[in-house]
Amino acid sequence: MNKELEGRIFPIDPKVLAFLQQQPNVSSIDRNKHLLANRMVTYGQLKRILHDMKYMDKKADPVKYNLYGGQPMEDWGKSILKQMRDTIKNTKQSKKVADDMTGDRKNAFNKTHTTTFTPKVNLNDVTKPNSEAFSGASMFSAKSMKLTESINRIKKLMK
Repeated sequence: MNKELEGRIFPIDPKVLAFLQQQPNVSSIDRNKHLLANRMVTYGQLKRILHDMKYMDKKADPVKYNLYGGQPMEDWGKSILKQMRDTIKNTKQSKKVADDMTGDRKNAFNKTHTTTFTPKVNLNDVTKPNSEAFSGASMFSAKSMKLTESINRIKKLMK
């Protein structure tokens, strides 16, 4: 889900900007200046701000907490992220329902990918009489037949 949100830019709520402008200017924290100058925040920045605010001691260092945006930034950031994540989840859920109706039966929540895995069984491993893997099994023994069946099942699953 985070992959769909990566790179999105959110305009900062005017209430949050007004709160940031009221804070005293401290030269050691550039985040406040950056937020005021750009008036927007990326998904990654918003996640980082909320993470920092979550683990910050709000009572011991209220100035730093307020320079990050304080309670207005925390409330706005959480609501924006929840809204965006819910939108993506609902889109995937709708796609899943539509695929079920059409008979495609693709799971929208799973990432589709292709594999390039090909099982490598050396011919010498199968035919060698004293092979460690087959413990002396010949080409037509039960053990080698099970191996062949397993390989064929794996190939079918990969298609």
